[in-house]
Amino acid sequence: MGSGEMTDPMSKVYRTVISKISGPVQAIFLDTPAGFQLNADEISSRAVVYFQHHFNLPLVVASFKDAEAAMRSETERALKLIQRANLLFAGPGSPTYAARNWKGSPIFEAVRDRLAQGGHLIFASAAAIAMGRFTLPVYEIYKVGEALRWAEGIDLLGPYGLKDLAIMPHWNNAEGGTHDTRFTFMGEPRFRLLQDQLPLSATILGIDEYTACLIDLARGECSVMGAGQITLRQKGIERVFPSGASFPVEELRSHAPQADIQQALLPQIPSMDLSRMAEQLRERLRLSQEAFAPSVAQDWDSVAAMGHLFDLTNAMEQAREAGVEEGIVSQAREQLHQALSLWGIRLDAPRANPFSELRPWVELLVDLRSRLREAKQWALADEIRNRLSSLGIVLEDTPEGTRWDRSS
Repeated sequence: MGSGEMTDPMSKVYRTVISKISGPVQAIFLDTPAGFQLNADEISSRAVVYFQHHFNLPLVVASFKDAEAAMRSETERALKLIQRANLLFAGPGSPTYAARNWKGSPIFEAVRDRLAQGGHLIFASAAAIAMGRFTLPVYEIYKVGEALRWAEGIDLLGPYGLKDLAIMPHWNNAEGGTHDTRFTFMGEPRFRLLQDQLPLSATILGIDEYTACLIDLARGECSVMGAGQITLRQKGIERVFPSGASFPVEELRSHAPQADIQQALLPQIPSMDLSRMAEQLRERLRLSQEAFAPSVAQDWDSVAAMGHLFDLTNAMEQAREAGVEEGIVSQAREQLHQALSLWGIRLDAPRANPFSELRPWVELLVDLRSRLREAKQWALADEIRNRLSSLGIVLEDTPEGTRWDRSS
C-alpha cells in the first residue's frame, strides 16, 4: 500500500515488490478507482508507460470501469487477466467509487483469491483507502462538502485478522498551502471528528506521501519504505515508524472485544510508552491553552474548539488510567475546567439577539456532554451541566437524548 502518484520516489518500492516474485512477472493494472473519470484510459496508459520505462515490464490493463455497465465479455477478460497475474496494481481515483464497484463483484473475489494464493498487490492512493473496512469519502467531503462520515470499504485484509482498518494515504499532504490538507486532505479539525466516529477497535494506518507500508502476510511483518513515515493510531495512542523500520503485522490487529478494548490494553502499556503518553498529554495541554486563550476568544472556531476539548479529555483519561504521573493529569483537568469557564463567559456575553446566537454554542456543549457521559467521564459532564445551569440553560436527559431550554 502506498501514497503518492507513479513518480520516481516510488520506483524503489515497486522494484522491491517485483523482486519478491519468483518466475516471470505477470502484471496487471486495475482501472476501477478512476472508472468514472473521462480520462480513465489516459491514467491507465500512463501506468503502462511507467512500468515499461522503469522496470521493462509489460503492464496489461484489466478494465472494469463500472460494475453495472460492464459487458460480460469485458468482465470475463478482466477475470482471466487477474487469475493469471502475480502482480496487481491499482491507484488513483475515488475510494468510494472503487469500493462500490468492487464489493460483491466477481472482480473483487478474483483479487481476493489471488492474494490468498500468494499474489502481490500494489494498492496506492484511492485503491489503498478502499481496501480497508472503513473507507474515507475524500471527494465527497473535501470537494463537495458532504457531512463527515466513513463509508464501507472492501475489507480486503479482514480475513487475515486485520479487521477494522482505516487506511489513510497522503497522511502528510501539504498541497493546501494556506489551509491544512494533512490526514488525507481532511485537515486536523475534521480528522479529529472523523476519528471519534470510528469504533475503539479501529486502527488508523496513516501513510505519508511517496511512502509505502509493505505488509508481508506470509512472514507476519510490515516494513516502511519511501520518503516519509507511517503512523498508527489506536484508541487515541499514536505510534510513528520511519522509513526503514519494520514491525509485526500483529500491531495492526485488535485483540479484545470492542467494548473492553481500552480497559484491557491500557494497563499493559510498557514504561517507554508511559513517557510518550505523558508527552502527548503535555502537547494536548499546550494546544488547548493556546486555543482557549482569552486573546483569541472572539475568533474561536466551534468545530476546532470542540476537537481540542475531545483530544485533551481523551489524552487525560488514557494517561490517568495508564498510570502517568498525577501532576500533568491534574494540569490537564484544570485546563478543561478553565476552557469550559471561558466558553461560558463567551456564552454569557450580551448580544443583540442572545437566544439565536446562543443556540449553536449550547447545542455544541450538549453534544460534548453526551459524549463525555458515554465515556463515563461524569465529573466533566457535570461541569458542563452546572455551567449551563448558571447561565439559565436547563438540561433534561431523556431516553431519546438530552433536551435543553431556557429556565423561566
